[in-house]
Parts: sequence; C-alpha cells; structure tokens
Amino acid sequence: MEFYSDPFKQVWAEVQKQMRQTPPPFLLAIDGACCSGKTTLAQALGQALQAPVFHMDDFYLPFALRTAQRLQMPGGHMDWQRLAQEVLEPAVQGAGFLYRAYDAHTDRWQKVREIAPQAVYIVEGTYSLLPALEKYYSYKVFLKLDADSQYRRLQKRESQDKLPGFIQHWIPEEERYFQACRTERCADSIFDTSDKK
Repeated sequence: MEFYSDPFKQVWAEVQKQMRQTPPPFLLAIDGACCSGKTTLAQALGQALQAPVFHMDDFYLPFALRTAQRLQMPGGHMDWQRLAQEVLEPAVQGAGFLYRAYDAHTDRWQKVREIAPQAVYIVEGTYSLLPALEKYYSYKVFLKLDADSQYRRLQKRESQDKLPGFIQHWIPEEERYFQACRTERCADSIFDTSDKK
C-alpha cells in the first residue's frame, strides 16, 4: 500500500503504471469518505481512459428489500449482489452487458444501459470495496480527508436541510463500514484529499 498527498496526479500516474502491468480488462475501484473527491476523480479518469464509470449511488438496495436484519450489516443498504452480477462479473469476463441504475430518491428504476466490452471500467463510491466485491478489481484506491475539510465541502455541496442527515447518519454509517470492513487496509493506494492549509 502506498500513500500520496497529491491525489489526482498521483492516481493518474499509478493507474497508468498498473495498467501496463495488468492484462485487460482493468477494473478500478475508488472508495473513500464523503466529499473526498471520488466522483470528480472517477469522471476525470473516465474521460482520460475512455472508460465507463459506475456509481455506487446507482446501486442502493430498493426500499422494498431493506429489512432490519439487512440494514444491520455494514453497507447493507447497498445492492452489491446486483452490482456484482450485472456489472462486475461480465466485465471481468470481457463480455458486454446490460444494467439498470436505481434512483433511491424516487424509488424508481432508470432505463436499461448497454455496455460493450471495454479495456477499462471504473467503479466509484463509498462501499465499492465491500469485501464481497474486492476480488473483481485490478486496482483499489481509497480517498481520505480530515473532518474540517469534509465539513467545509459538505456546507458548499448540500442544502442546510440536508446537512444534518449527513452529519448524524451518513458519515457515521460510512465510518462503521470503514472500520468493520477495514477498507483502507484492502486498498492498494490511499490518497489524502484534505484542503491544503
């Protein structure tokens, strides 16, 4: 495991290095804390590598399937089985596939997307490194940041009525997952995206 302080340049350099050493398909996972820059980084890498980006936000477990027992599990509100079945399994086999995003805000399924076989795939979002998913990835990145940076970014990104939900629920839930699944330890590289002081 390597640690860097300049995330975007270093991730790009490291991904290029790993791709030269790994036969395709190359599956990259970007996990990490809320507001650490996962989506921004994934979009930049997706454009540079002409790779499809899959967002964990599209793989929330539908409300009808959320039982009390399931939600006790770290990351239990994520439909990681569907991500594995619809996306990761065919991707590692070099096959094209169909998948649907689920919108948890509206509790609705989106249109089916067709993905042709690719040389590179990117999965971004907290819970992308759940233990059951680790085996699929060629390279695993974890983004971290300090609490002050996280709070400042949340204030800019979220409305005042949504901010308490992140502070009181979503961030503690993420931390429970990070600790229970030892997420940083399973990452190949960790990058600190905290604001420069």
